[in-house]
Amino acid sequence: MTLLEALTQFAYECNHNDRLQAMNRDWTRRIQLDPDDTHLPHYIISDSGQLSVGAGAVDNPDLLITSSEEILTAVFSGQMTPTEPYNAGDLMVKGRQDDVMRLDILTLLIWGE
Repeated sequence: MTLLEALTQFAYECNHNDRLQAMNRDWTRRIQLDPDDTHLPHYIISDSGQLSVGAGAVDNPDLLITSSEEILTAVFSGQMTPTEPYNAGDLMVKGRQDDVMRLDILTLLIWGE
């Protein structure tokens, strides 16, 4: 599975979850994922809770997530929780703490622990 495929599935799951839609109706953010091994950025855009994803960079991201493409793919496909690579220093997240927590909640509600 590629990173883009994982992000596409993640967005689909979020966009078809009524609970997440209600929770994120006021959350509009630009999230950039920067694989530090391939240097091919991807993005997630949350616009009032609806997610769109794609390859490439976004202007002025609210969250910047850096890791290997393998880890990013595993996290956004639900094969791995972000906690372990984050605690090991293999996943870096820059942005406001409340946005980081919101993204953590999204992954938890979609993929579980």
